[in-house]
Amino acid sequence: MKTCRLLLAVILATAAASCSADRLSRAQPARTLADYRALSQQLRQLDREHMARELAQQQRQKPLPAVYAKRFGFDPDKGSNYYGTPEGRRIADIVLSYQTPSGGWSKRTEMGKAPRAPGQAFGVEKDYIPTFDNGATSTQFWVMVRAYGATDDKRYAQAAERALRLILLAQYPNGGWPQSFPLRGKYHELITFNDGAIGDLLEIVRAAAQNELALQFLPGDLRRLAADSLQRGVQMLVKSQVVIDGRTTIWGAQHDPQTLAPAAARAFEPASLASKESAEVVLFLMQLKQPSDAVKRAIVSAHDWFAQHRIAGYRWTQATHNYRELVPDQDADPLWARFYDLGSDRPVFGDRDGRVYYDVRQLSRERNLGYGWYTEHPNKVMKQFPAWAAQHLQRADG
Repeated sequence: MKTCRLLLAVILATAAASCSADRLSRAQPARTLADYRALSQQLRQLDREHMARELAQQQRQKPLPAVYAKRFGFDPDKGSNYYGTPEGRRIADIVLSYQTPSGGWSKRTEMGKAPRAPGQAFGVEKDYIPTFDNGATSTQFWVMVRAYGATDDKRYAQAAERALRLILLAQYPNGGWPQSFPLRGKYHELITFNDGAIGDLLEIVRAAAQNELALQFLPGDLRRLAADSLQRGVQMLVKSQVVIDGRTTIWGAQHDPQTLAPAAARAFEPASLASKESAEVVLFLMQLKQPSDAVKRAIVSAHDWFAQHRIAGYRWTQATHNYRELVPDQDADPLWARFYDLGSDRPVFGDRDGRVYYDVRQLSRERNLGYGWYTEHPNKVMKQFPAWAAQHLQRADG
């Protein structure tokens, strides 16, 4: 019975994908914000029409709920060989069944047990929209790539192509990406570095643009669009690096899609400088084979900011009264606060009441324990910088 259900789901997913892929392939990345928002509406309508047809066929008024999973319900780090096994192909088919007609996937949705049934929601989120948050869509893209590499099954290649098209269409005209696309309003529309969203997408775009071995099945038009996307994405990174009183610093966790200024998101995420997300940006820029002078300056400025703000001799751990705080430890790796005030460079901490605090011990217990207020991520930049500088910096670079 389970085998029959999986086969039926695969057949339906393939047929739906073929129909939507034709419409998706005609869309081009928008060059104005008005066209971009119109494109978002078109893709949202594509998803809604598909679900409406399924519900009509199943004689249902509302979609069946999807099943919650903290991280997709499968191990996303399996290599290509795994997807050549029966179990790997089973997972790949389930993942494929949850791809939306617009080309994306959910987060927090179980994709390791059973395929999506006709008339079932594509994700657990209310008013579900495909997202790039928490590795969603980028993770499933690589599953499809590995599954195709292991099996030569064109369904997986086509799914990866649809996902890449969505990623390219989701890029703002200025080079950034929102957290979710089609757009869903509020902080989800901000250019989102938080949780590695843009870093994950840029890695895909870079790999496609450079025609890496695993992606050589991509058609030429997609590779050309990816090359343009990469260029605009890197330009966005340079332009959005925060300058305060003439001093170039790092980046925020989210930026306004029009002004590129750092922006607040959830109540406990104030507009600020964000060390973890900025470290991920710098690590990506350091991978570029031929960085421009502007990129080199961006890397050096961020490195210098990290060097000036590192916290030595402490570790971030659970201490008294079941709270986490900085505890002296001379052997600990250096730390950085997650967020820094835009005016004073002081560490800042947010709570669900929307207030900003300058002492992590002032937070509610739920937020103290429920968010990563300190991070070691910039230490990766500090370790890799000397080798990068030796390769790319000359006296003329300053």
